[in-house]
Amino acid sequence: MTTSYDLGALKQPDEVGTGRDPRDIILPQPGFKTVLANRDFRLIWSAQVASQLADKFLMFALLILTYSISRASTHGAALFLAYTFPSVFLSPLAGVYADRHDKKRLMFSTNAIRGGLILLIPLSQLVPYFAHVTWHLFLIIFLFAAVGQIFAPAEAAAIPFIVGNEELMTATSMFTSTVIVTLLVAVPLSTLAVRFLGTDSPYWIAAALFLLAAWLIYAVKTDLHARTHQAVAAKTDILYELREGISYIVARPLVRFAVVQLSLTIAVIFSIFVLAPSYMSTVLHLQVTDVYLFLAPAVIGMLAAAFYLGQYGRHFRRSRLLIGGLVSAGVTLMVMASVPYLLEQLNASWLLVSFPVVFGFIGGLEFGALFIPAFTVLQEKTEAELRGRIFGAMFTVVNARHPNPASRRARRLVRRHLGHLRHGLPARGEWRDLRAGRASQSACPAEPVDERQSAGLTP
Repeated sequence: MTTSYDLGALKQPDEVGTGRDPRDIILPQPGFKTVLANRDFRLIWSAQVASQLADKFLMFALLILTYSISRASTHGAALFLAYTFPSVFLSPLAGVYADRHDKKRLMFSTNAIRGGLILLIPLSQLVPYFAHVTWHLFLIIFLFAAVGQIFAPAEAAAIPFIVGNEELMTATSMFTSTVIVTLLVAVPLSTLAVRFLGTDSPYWIAAALFLLAAWLIYAVKTDLHARTHQAVAAKTDILYELREGISYIVARPLVRFAVVQLSLTIAVIFSIFVLAPSYMSTVLHLQVTDVYLFLAPAVIGMLAAAFYLGQYGRHFRRSRLLIGGLVSAGVTLMVMASVPYLLEQLNASWLLVSFPVVFGFIGGLEFGALFIPAFTVLQEKTEAELRGRIFGAMFTVVNARHPNPASRRARRLVRRHLGHLRHGLPARGEWRDLRAGRASQSACPAEPVDERQSAGLTP
């Protein structure tokens, strides 16, 4: 069911602008209440909540399992590599596949398959051989991630089939907020599950959540198949359709700008998360463990931006939101680089304590202002039969900008996170690795790390 409200079309020409139309009171205005009143949107959004939680439960449990079997951090890095590798190479093909087939069937099948793949993990531990090796876990997670690449563009391309154009920004705000919130709550929930229900409980919970998501998708009644593309798809090949999608992006400035802005936003966000501990220590002269002073307000700011744009963003021109978000983010980054130095020169260093809170919140607002309008533009300005390929291309660019999980620095971080989980001790050297890129500029270079000791293999 698609809802759309064009109140101007209901008025006579001489009535436009003369006052509030009585029908404004009858017809609901687009917003969270209107979107949530849409049954099919509630189903797809609930399926996203379930699948996002399941995905995070799985990765947390697999990190613990691979380390407990191998006692080697390289296996954890390899696990992340198996998880991210398909996203770079399969997203474009998955976008084409999503355009060719019914998105409801794709989302249902991929959720059910991922739930079945997860069940293989606890069941494999019943076989003595698999209790001492990890190669099968890499294979399962690779297949899991590959199937997930089909789900992502299908889900993104399905939203405009469910809601009207006036509701797209609200729907995008809800989906963006869901990703952040589930990321925050999944780790403590999975930790509690391991502690009280056993080490295998996250797998069973994740599998149940994926099966729940599949059932929710199955209950959707809206036709999610781009029918106009069906006849064309039979006459073209995949490479032609890939080129068609890229040409579509290049030929439309607003769509091209949105793709570039999304990619740039993700790259900047990852850079900030990596540099945040170093920034807290070397620039603000705070403890690296105080990074929560920056990250927590950033999350709150992002959720606030999602709420505001979801409720009122339809009143703003998309181009102004895109450009305004970029300009404000650039100004904020320059202020974050220069103001701490000025405060030190003015003997006002005491203000540095509140600095990360204020600018963390501002940064979160700007992330929402960058990401949500750009994603909405891709929803609004792309044709239904091309939308899967557009999102497939966008996901490819975004995933290619992720940090390399196989790097030495990533291996150290994985090892220390797992050591922290296993021994309950603080990972004291963790943030030093994040500053390793600046070690050559430091007057006191970081001490070499004993690989065996940091892995928890020596007393």
